[in-house]
Amino acid sequence: MIHKPAHPFQKVHSFLRKHPMGVLSTIAGDGTPWGSAIYYVADEDFKFYFVTRAETSKYKNLDKTPLAALTITDVASQTTVQLTGTITRLPAKEYMDIVFGKLASIRPKDDFAWAPPLEKLHDGNYMPLVLTPTKLQFADYKDVKPDIHADYIEKIIPA
Repeated sequence: MIHKPAHPFQKVHSFLRKHPMGVLSTIAGDGTPWGSAIYYVADEDFKFYFVTRAETSKYKNLDKTPLAALTITDVASQTTVQLTGTITRLPAKEYMDIVFGKLASIRPKDDFAWAPPLEKLHDGNYMPLVLTPTKLQFADYKDVKPDIHADYIEKIIPA
């Protein structure tokens, strides 16, 4: 049987399903960068959905500059997904349909006590957001390539 390599999109989707947390980087009004750990869900078009409170630094930054970067990594496999894009608010109806169903799917297998992070958040004015990438890349450094000039980065959504 001939082994057929997975399409890059399939590899990325599989990686994202197994790694539902990343670091969202935003820019404050004075140009200062800020990183925030977030739980997200991604759809088949690589849109990333998440929720934050309006009182957080990340939301205040996004309200002024709706651009962000997201980095998802797995240390053991030396694999990363990095993306940049535009943040928009998501209508509540879409949020309920998309996000709640997907958040339920990130529960670790056999951990019935695990609850989505939304249940652990403080009171506040919650903002459902979507990050639509303008650039997305996948890097897998675990396999050493014989060519010293080999590129380990696959451009999934080129800039």
